[in-house]
Amino acid sequence: MQILEDLYLGDIHPNERSFRRNSQYARALEEVVKAGDALTDTFSEKQKELFEDYMAAQREVNVLTDCETYCLAFKTGAKILLDVLTDGQMKEI
Repeated sequence: MQILEDLYLGDIHPNERSFRRNSQYARALEEVVKAGDALTDTFSEKQKELFEDYMAAQREVNVLTDCETYCLAFKTGAKILLDVLTDGQMKEI
């Protein structure tokens, strides 16, 4: 059960992601950064502080949402696997 050992030892980090530089995601992220920079360039110092507070709160919401989505997806995958292995005889959990 190598994957369980890796998970236990912290060698698996499902929240870390990589992406290719010229991918659709990378281009979209670049647009977000450009728009954010253009927006904050127009802010006063107080507005910048408020915006940073807002962004920190939004990051926390994103982490919580990503975690819940990951857990739900994992459970769904496990149910699919159980259904396949039991040839559809698995009772609803």
